[in-house]
This record gives sequence, structure tokens and C-alpha cells, in this order.
Amino acid sequence: MILLWLLIGLLPPTLTGWLLLRLLEGRTPVLFSAERWILGFVLGITLTMFMTFCANVTHIIVFTRWGFASVQITLTVILGIARLLQWKLTPHLNLNINPNPNPPLRPLWKIILALALLWTLFKILSGTLILASTPAYFDDTLKNWNLRAKIFVQTGSLDAIPDAVGNVSPLAGYPPTVSLTKAWLSALSGGWEEGIINSIHVLWFLAALLLVYYGLRRRTSWPWALSGSLFLASLPLYFFHGVNAYADVFVSAHLFAAVNLLWVALTEHDARRRLSFFRLSALAGTLLIFTKNEALVLYLPLLLAILITGVVFLLRSGRLNMRNATEILTWYAGWIVLIALPWLVYKWTHGLTFGNAKAVSGTVMGWQPGVLRTFGINIFFEGNWHLLFPVLLLLIFTRAKTALQSSLASLLIFVVAALTMQLLLFLFTSLSAEALRQTGIGRGFVQLAPLIVMLIILWVREVFAE
Repeated sequence: MILLWLLIGLLPPTLTGWLLLRLLEGRTPVLFSAERWILGFVLGITLTMFMTFCANVTHIIVFTRWGFASVQITLTVILGIARLLQWKLTPHLNLNINPNPNPPLRPLWKIILALALLWTLFKILSGTLILASTPAYFDDTLKNWNLRAKIFVQTGSLDAIPDAVGNVSPLAGYPPTVSLTKAWLSALSGGWEEGIINSIHVLWFLAALLLVYYGLRRRTSWPWALSGSLFLASLPLYFFHGVNAYADVFVSAHLFAAVNLLWVALTEHDARRRLSFFRLSALAGTLLIFTKNEALVLYLPLLLAILITGVVFLLRSGRLNMRNATEILTWYAGWIVLIALPWLVYKWTHGLTFGNAKAVSGTVMGWQPGVLRTFGINIFFEGNWHLLFPVLLLLIFTRAKTALQSSLASLLIFVVAALTMQLLLFLFTSLSAEALRQTGIGRGFVQLAPLIVMLIILWVREVFAE
């Protein structure tokens, strides 16, 4: 019964996401069929929860079963009609996605990959059973994501916390997508069921693994793509977050979608396919804002910088004309106005901070001793990441110049820039406390892990191909 409620609850937002993605692809479908459903699941949940947030703060609905459902039904109907009209009026071109050919694979490697896949599935199943059958006990789960969801259900509103004199103030400045999703599942099932509420995190974990597979499959053969997904699942800290009720794997799936789609758009040679990827990346990049605060203050500026630099490069190289460049930037600006602006206005009008638990405006700059040592311990000596970062650093020190002259350039720049910005924040601000206690340092790495894995797999493949 728990599984049934979970599937019923996730079907409408997934369908909404699928319809919107298909509309954005237009006459040039570029996603794998399964990839479109997976991406629809990830982005559809965030989109429907954003629309539910807007409907609630404008007093159109309250957080009840029918309040949530009314938003999702409305979105599905509107997008369904739009997709039907699109299909009737502008049938797509039936372009072949052209997956990379699969070279012959030795039986030994097939056996190794099969065993690794079975072991990974066994670990995920074991973690899922524990998560679904054990009450939440981690601090951030209890005091943050699940607590907020319970308050949303009990009060029916986002503005839910009365102070000592009865004034009501917003719950917090966190984007509420994760908590709203849990509130929706709770309202749908008619009660707070830990098994339903927490199992959604495993699905986000699986979605991240599959998005990495299809991201790699677009550029390489299935053994390399499967190896990338298995490598990601084998990372101890990423796996731990994936089968527990944390939000950073959820963020990582959105971040991977946004950066991967933008990177593919910048490196795509076919003009029609390039525009489709740009439209998709605009949606994914903007919805990233509604996941966690670091998306707004850290990742979005990097995305926009790479976007603008890439568009300028394509213009100068003659691969993009001014009309198409204007269209691309308009899509990004439009989604930012539709999604980022309402959330920012809400935060500004309610005096909410723009950092996770700490206001960005009150940050004091200065060298923070001990942070570099903590970084070294987390990366190299605790078994959190196996050989992920040693391999990345080895490739950067020995082959960075070659990569910057290849199609991997924008992907490498984003990963290195994001890691550098995280390091600088911990080295020169009071956020060092979270690094020294190792409460925040690993989470940033979790968010970037899928991108780092894809970069390493493609990079290593290029080395072997030489």
C-alpha cells in the first residue's frame, strides 16, 4: 500500500515534467525516451511544488490533498492540451538520437559489469528497506525537511510559525521543494507514513544514477556509461546520502541536469538540436534555484557565466547567428523571471536570508585556519570518495591543457570553478565552522559528484582512445 501511494503521488508531477520537456524539444526531440521520463520526474516535482508554493502564498489553495492535487491537475491539463496541439500542428522531424556504437566487449568485462550491477542493486535495495522501515533519526532530517513537511500539512500554509505575541512569520528561507513533496505524499496518503515520506530520496538517488548513464551514453558506449553510474553509486558518501533522507542528492540530480544540458548545447554541432538543448537547459538551470540556497548564490552565477561565454564563442565561430543567440538568452531570462523572481520577491518581502542558516550579507571575510587540513582529510583519508578526487587532480595536473582545447572545456571549467568557490567560502568566511565539523564540506561534494564522475569517465576514455 505504501508503494501504491508513492507511485500515485509521483505520477502527476512526472507527467507534467514529461509534457513540458516534450514541448520544449518541439520539432527536434533530443532526449532518450527513458531519459525524458527520468528528467520529467526530477524537474516535474520541482515545477509542481513551485506552482503549489505560488498558489499557496497568493491564497489560492491551502496544503491539503485537494489543494496539492488541484495544482497538479491544472498543470497536467494545460500542458497536455498544449502538447496535443503541438503534435497536431507541428509534427516532429523524427530525428535519430544517434547513440554511440557499442564496440565488442570481452566476456570477462561483461561478467565484471554484471556482478558490479547486481552488487549495486543489492546495496540500494538494502538501503531502501532500512530507510522505508526505520523512523528518521538524523538531525537534519528531523529538524529540517520532515519537520517542515509536517508543519505544512498541519497548518496548510507556508507562513506557519507564530511567535510569542502571535505574529506569524515564514518557516525559513530554504526553498521548500523537498518538504512540499513530502507534505503532498502525506496529504495524499491521509497520514504521516515514514516509509512513503522517506522513500522519495531513494528515487532521486536512482534518477541521478540514470541521468549520469544517459549523459554518458550520449557521448560514449554503454559499457562506459554503465561504468560511470556504478562508479557514482560506489562512492560511500554519495551512496549514504542517496539512501537517507538528505536533500543533497536531490540537488545533485538538478545540478547535473542543468550543467549537462548546457554543456551538450554548447558542444552540439546540429543547429536544431543545439537550440532544443538550450531550451531544456534554461528550464533545468532555473528550477535549480528552487532546490537549495547554494543553487542561487553559487551555481546559477557559474551557469550564466558559462552560458554567456559559450554563446559569445559560438557567435564568433559562426556556429550561431544573432537571432538564435537572442532566442537562447530570452529563454533563460524568461524562466528566471517566471521562477526565480517570485521566490526572490518572497524572500525579500519576508526578510529571509540568502544563505543556508546564515545570511550572505553578514558574512565576515578572513583566513580560517584548519580548513585546508579538513579538506585533505575529507577527500583523501576518510574513505568518503575512494579515488574520485585523486584521479580528478591527476587528470587536471597532467592533461588540463588538452581538455581545455576539447569539448570537455566548459564541463571542466564549471567543476573546477564550483569546487574552488566552495573551498574559498570555507577558507575565508565563518562557514569554516561547518567545514571543521564536517557538516557542510561533504555536502557540496555530494552535489557535484555526478558531474565529476561524468567528467572523469569521458576524460579517461579520451586518454584510452589516444
